Amino acid sequence: MSHDTTAATMATAREAPSRAFEGWIPLGLVCLGAFPAFAGVVRLASFAQGGPTLPDAERFASHPGALAVHVAAGLLYTLLGAIQFAPALRRRRPALHRIAGRIVAPAGLAAGLSGLWTMLAYPASPTAGLPIHAMRVVAAASMITFLVAGLAALTRRDFRAHGAWMTRAYAIGIAGGTQALMLAPLTLLFGVDTEATFTVGMALGWLVNLGAAERIVRRRRSRAAATREPRASARAHTCAEPMKAIAYERYGSPDELHFARVPRPSPGPGQVLVRVEATSLNAVDRRMLRADPFLVRLANGIVRPRARILGADVAGVIEAVGPGVRARSVGERVFGESSNEGLGAFAEYVCLRESSVAAIPTGLDALSAAALPLAASTALQAVRECARVQAGQRVLVYGAGGGVGGYLVQIAKAFGATVTAVCGPRSVASLRALGADDVLDRTRLRALETRARFDVVFGVNGYRPLARYIDLLASGGIYVMVGGDGRQIFEALVLGALRARSGGRRVKVLNMDASLASRDLEELRALVARGALRPVVDRVMPLAQAARAMRVLEEGHVRGKIVLDARAFAARVDAPAHEAAQ
Repeated sequence: MSHDTTAATMATAREAPSRAFEGWIPLGLVCLGAFPAFAGVVRLASFAQGGPTLPDAERFASHPGALAVHVAAGLLYTLLGAIQFAPALRRRRPALHRIAGRIVAPAGLAAGLSGLWTMLAYPASPTAGLPIHAMRVVAAASMITFLVAGLAALTRRDFRAHGAWMTRAYAIGIAGGTQALMLAPLTLLFGVDTEATFTVGMALGWLVNLGAAERIVRRRRSRAAATREPRASARAHTCAEPMKAIAYERYGSPDELHFARVPRPSPGPGQVLVRVEATSLNAVDRRMLRADPFLVRLANGIVRPRARILGADVAGVIEAVGPGVRARSVGERVFGESSNEGLGAFAEYVCLRESSVAAIPTGLDALSAAALPLAASTALQAVRECARVQAGQRVLVYGAGGGVGGYLVQIAKAFGATVTAVCGPRSVASLRALGADDVLDRTRLRALETRARFDVVFGVNGYRPLARYIDLLASGGIYVMVGGDGRQIFEALVLGALRARSGGRRVKVLNMDASLASRDLEELRALVARGALRPVVDRVMPLAQAARAMRVLEEGHVRGKIVLDARAFAARVDAPAHEAAQ
């Protein structure tokens, strides 16, 4: 929710009353969700007055710790979650809005887990039978699942899916207030404190909130379609003329990649159509192909993929521009990335937002430029936005041999840091050539233990235990996780602050900000122009051999990026499907 970019500014006067009404929503949500939390505060306060004074309070009095954690986490989750729906805050204080959003998920997880804890820690209420207990467990588990799904979407930079899942999680989290409203008439009709009353009231509360959440999600999607939101417009604007692509119809291994003829896209408002000359492989392509983690299916189709063409990095020539495009022109050679627009670069043509492309840096050809966009932008945001690297700082890049790692080394050096790189034995020489001050073979890491602690540690894909990275930090240092599996990201988000609290150390997980795409590309161009950044290319392969290239990526030990040359792809008009993909 904190990164939800689909809430566009209302443009017409007839929409002004709707916006004014929407401004009351956060206050209503606070009152609704905080009602049970404040009831818990009153219950806790009664213990400090010489013993339990409220009905059914005796079971909490002996050890109120679990209840206190649940009340505090639930209240924080409700207050900050409601702020996420404040339209004025999103427009005028985006930084504050993002900070609040980053706290919402941990608070919600704490509220859900502590709710389960209270069920185990305290005797059952006289009115709570098996149906009520079962419904509470399902509700807590559902909220935790929705929160984890939202965080997973955020790590994939899929901000729309993130907003949808976090909205559902918020609906479950504040259902207690809705249930209280439902219980009032039910108790008058059927009697007070009966299991049937509470069961029906709880069920109605969840149904009302989840229904409201789904309506919010649908409204966001319709607004996105109305404003030509990139992925939707890319799918909607197609022409009869076909184009060739490497596609996949089922999740699975690289063998699923095959040659296909698909409708050629046409640029919508604010978009450009790029004739692809080169693209490159990224971890996101492997994850989308294999649906690994499984939550990929929630965004791209449970059984079969909706977006069938992989490829985030693009270098090529603008073939056409859509309405409203001002900065780009037909015939211009550009590079960019489409990770937030449904991918699609494993094809002859792809549509991208105008802000997602920039002129190819002087001196680079398309093959070199295609190795830059996503990996180099990831490294740039990690250095500039997440770690805020300063001149003179000591920086460690663990996992420096890959594409992102090589760019982290170069960009950190460009920011004035002293950089130590950790990599496999085959990448030692190449990283020294990229400017690393010290290079360590990861198979011989005892030398690392004798080094001075580091101000910043970057863990690319986070393969080592979190504690190992934290131990390498100096006082006040920052560990930045750049990718990793779901378990590692969850550990860093939920437990990172606790494990790094000594010495003022911090743990951060890189969340790419799509709104910085244009700034990132221009800064990359400037770094290339002054010789501080150069593409890291392991090998170049034909786009027709995308399946083979994916196998090479999955085998590991790739030094830099695998670039796919698409210039000869259009000539393979009559290639058999299996031949083109192999």
